[in-house]
Amino acid sequence: MENSVTAQSKPGGSMMSGSNDGSVKIELSGDEMQAVAFIMPPGLDGRPVEVADVKRALKEAGVVSGIVNNERIAAFCEEGKLVPVDFLAAAGTQPGAGEDASITYAWLKEDAKAQDDVSKIDFRELNLVKSVRAGDVIAVRKPPTRGAEGETVTGKKTPGEWGSDVSVKPGANVTCNPDNTQFIAAMDGSPKIANGVISVDPVYRIPGDVDYSTGNINFAGALEIKGNVQDGFVVKAEGNISIGGNVQAAEVIAGGDVAVAGGIITRHEGTVSAQGTISAKFIENSVVEADGDVIADRAIINSKVRSNNRVICTSREGKIMGGDIMAFHEIRAKHLGTDKETLTVLRAGFKFDVFLKLAALEEKLVKVLQESERIRKSLASAKTAQGDAVMTLKKNLAQLDSQKLAIQQHLAALRGKVQVNPFATVKGEEFIHPGTLIYIGGARERVAKALKFATLSADKEGGIALSAYDELSRSVKTTSVGAKEKQKTVLIVDDAKFMRNKLRNILENANFKVVAEAEDGRDAVGLYNKHKPDVVTMDITMPNVDGITSLRAIKKIDPKARVVMISALGQKDKVKDSIIAGAMDFVIKPFVPEKVVEIISRIASKDDGKEAAQ
Repeated sequence: MENSVTAQSKPGGSMMSGSNDGSVKIELSGDEMQAVAFIMPPGLDGRPVEVADVKRALKEAGVVSGIVNNERIAAFCEEGKLVPVDFLAAAGTQPGAGEDASITYAWLKEDAKAQDDVSKIDFRELNLVKSVRAGDVIAVRKPPTRGAEGETVTGKKTPGEWGSDVSVKPGANVTCNPDNTQFIAAMDGSPKIANGVISVDPVYRIPGDVDYSTGNINFAGALEIKGNVQDGFVVKAEGNISIGGNVQAAEVIAGGDVAVAGGIITRHEGTVSAQGTISAKFIENSVVEADGDVIADRAIINSKVRSNNRVICTSREGKIMGGDIMAFHEIRAKHLGTDKETLTVLRAGFKFDVFLKLAALEEKLVKVLQESERIRKSLASAKTAQGDAVMTLKKNLAQLDSQKLAIQQHLAALRGKVQVNPFATVKGEEFIHPGTLIYIGGARERVAKALKFATLSADKEGGIALSAYDELSRSVKTTSVGAKEKQKTVLIVDDAKFMRNKLRNILENANFKVVAEAEDGRDAVGLYNKHKPDVVTMDITMPNVDGITSLRAIKKIDPKARVVMISALGQKDKVKDSIIAGAMDFVIKPFVPEKVVEIISRIASKDDGKEAAQ
């Protein structure tokens, strides 16, 4: 202690230095944050120290702040009458400690709500892969603060203490504001913090598979996946996606390219789509859509492939076998189709986005027609009954009719927007095998025999020009195929309107012309006589005149009539009877569009109507 002051009291409050009077001494700490009072008891007949004496001593010592209350001083004065006593008479206010700086990383905030029922959590949707966009504030730094100021017992002010700061700097692809409190992404990508540096990497790298350890991925930049994309997972990136393994039954969607080192084998349970190019070692039983090229090294097998540029197989044994392939500019491989004549549909010169919209609208139209048919049957069974239920059915039917008209108008408008490339080609660098069905523009050609070193393109007459190796002349010759071939015509006979519409949509998309529809076998004969279609599709079971009876009537008029029966599952005996009666083939419901087109195309291309189905 320093700065001691000694005071003795006498009657009347004057300070005495008599040896018998009590005394008070004040000592201050070196930092002047404490003042301690020392009271000495009086001698015989001496005067004890009182509160006023202590207060006067504090004042003389310069103590003006933090003095304890009079009751406390009085208690120590009373004790000091008998024995020496010391006590803390005044205490200063310590300076406050400021808050430490902190930084909040936006991408680390918990964005998934906890669920009590674990069974309801989709462990594929845990948002484990974080991404940010250019302009996003990805981190916020809260600067340190200074604590409240303190005060000594002598009234001196002491400054508060600063909190500790954090060392963090902007790194690659990150900027910050002038006061270094906001860190902003300069580009799309994956945010990272390492050694006090915040950066954004435009590429996110996954060292293994996309599975439950990663969950589904939706990334703003590019992705590099070392392993496979497992069944049931979804991978989306606004940039390129590189996959070191295979794509299984999963969804892969890229704003750029998709490069797959292995194969795309989704089993038709997923789609791979890209705004750029899609490349893979092979594509099998998959749906693939690209605004750029679709490139397979070895093969494309039984797949639906759509490209607004080219579909090509690049290896020496590159094959396109089965499936439905569409490209705006070119379809090319060493082998197109198979020697087993598996149906392989190749469409060159078309933009696929319009076709996808058409397919979606046609599916919607079928559902509307099915529901309309159901309501009409309900109303027919109700006959003249009235009531709220009937009125509701009629109201619903009117709404469906309105929807049907709107969809049909939309379909007509879309069909008018179909863009055709007059320079599109289909090229079999070694062989185009029989059974391959080729569409170029508005023309169609079904390959009847193997074509060697063949290229097909549109000719000036709107048909197809074929350039192929001729064995006899040992040279490449160019001929016109399908140029004079008229559009094949079809008569559809079915009692269900929605089935007629579904068949019409399938056939018109395959460049057939539906000349008429009949809802019963009794109308079919007259319509056949009137239009003489190339093919009749005939429902086996109809309420008034069944399909087999109508088939016999048509064959009686024209023995060469080409009739394909439409059968539900479980009608084997009726199918057999129809073949005996002269049907050339049959189609099983529900329809598989590719199978329908294959059968109708084959029957329409026969030389006469005498050949029965195998």
